[in-house]
Amino acid sequence: MPVTIFDVAKRAGVSIGTVSRVINNRDRVSPETRERVLQAIRELDYQVNPFARSLANQQTDTLGLVIPQVNDPFFFQIVRGVEDAAAAAGYSLLIASQPRHTGEHRYLQLFRRRHVDGMVLVAIDVIEHEVQQVVKRGVPIVLVQLEIGHNIPTFLADNYGGARALVEHLMQHGYRRVAYITGTNFTPDNRERLRALRDVLAEHNLTLPEEYVVQGDYLVGSGSRAMRQLLSLPERPQAVFAANDQMAIEAIMVAQEQGLRIPEDIAVVGFDDIPMASSVSPALTTVHQPIYELGWHAAQTALEMIKTARDERPRTAPRLTLLPTSLVVRRSCGCKG
Repeated sequence: MPVTIFDVAKRAGVSIGTVSRVINNRDRVSPETRERVLQAIRELDYQVNPFARSLANQQTDTLGLVIPQVNDPFFFQIVRGVEDAAAAAGYSLLIASQPRHTGEHRYLQLFRRRHVDGMVLVAIDVIEHEVQQVVKRGVPIVLVQLEIGHNIPTFLADNYGGARALVEHLMQHGYRRVAYITGTNFTPDNRERLRALRDVLAEHNLTLPEEYVVQGDYLVGSGSRAMRQLLSLPERPQAVFAANDQMAIEAIMVAQEQGLRIPEDIAVVGFDDIPMASSVSPALTTVHQPIYELGWHAAQTALEMIKTARDERPRTAPRLTLLPTSLVVRRSCGCKG
């Protein structure tokens, strides 16, 4: 018969809970009691079952990551950042995609089935009160490109500053009719990029016509649909600012299919600086945001929160972290670069 934790507790004359605390190196066990338990473990040659210990402590040493789409170049870099941070800490990574407009909430499933010790949620459509319920139950959650209240650590790129630099660059080229292909309405990145566009136009005594704001969703296909709509207008824009590079690249392809030259007939710019941005023809002017770093820092924060909870130490106050962005000038705006 294999030796069990019950046998160790009986030999040491302590409770099973005390044995568990010694095995997991918890405090609140006197040195004398700890030594008595360790002596019993040695004498009985007790082997700790990692799986059983995980169940007993409700710990999985797994971090959950929920993203809208796995095969998107932006989210792929987020995954790399989260995965590297998790691996360095000895954690596994469980990735769940939550397609938009489906009503699915897989972040709740990961928690309810106790598959993960903490979660990183990236740019997904969430129900705020449901996320807050999970947080109240002590599950560490970190947000990327999402904002829900002030009690959840959140990582964002400087979307407003990056978009301002981009639109001001278009103004310097003399573009006055600038259209915008939007991202999703529930993410702060889209709101901040659109706000920057409106602000810079206003500073030049210009307005953004309603028909120049066309709905996209960041994902494959929406950039093509939006660009066709813009090119069908009686007075087409001189420049198109797509809320991400994926949609900007699709916009370039649609314009070229219709016989237009980029940037001579219409300029196109994006946001993200994904690897494909430099290889499309003409190369895409865009805003570089630290995508990998967003994932890495978010995972690091989640792991620190998990450790704090396990050590029963008070959590540090969560905060909003804004990572810097930078303008990357290439040929699609009219520059030679």
